[in-house]
Amino acid sequence: MSEILAPCGAMESLTAAVNAGADAVYLGEEYFSARKNADNFTAEQLCDAVRFCHYSGVKVYVTLNTLVFDREIPLLAKAIENCAKADVDAFIVQDMGVARLSRQIVPELPLHASTQMTVNSPEAAIMAKELGFTRVVLGRELSFAQIKACLLYTSPSPRDPKT
Repeated sequence: MSEILAPCGAMESLTAAVNAGADAVYLGEEYFSARKNADNFTAEQLCDAVRFCHYSGVKVYVTLNTLVFDREIPLLAKAIENCAKADVDAFIVQDMGVARLSRQIVPELPLHASTQMTVNSPEAAIMAKELGFTRVVLGRELSFAQIKACLLYTSPSPRDPKT
């Protein structure tokens, strides 16, 4: 199934993406987004953005895709809680510690492996799936054949509805 996913660095670009027909948007949380030059979203702005998107039938994925240091864990936990309260649809993460903390705080929230996680082979895609990631953002340097191989090994089999 295809999904038109648009990056949004501020409310203006989010509104434009929704109005242009995006199925989903991804945006940065104010402290843990790899896109430091974007405006990113405060907890309050995130609530407004999710409300607007969900009203319009658009999903919201939040990037928590930086490497996190031990001293940042309390702030990260608060960011995860804020995102959960805002009712985001998934997290896009790079750091396995972020993935683990997300699972502890909001176990039902889907995790997507960020392109910064460098999942660039079928073996790595299988590992991400086994670790509970529901989506992998593959590197743009991969060929179409390599992308197909990753999909082949991680997509649910038509004969096995449990995967």
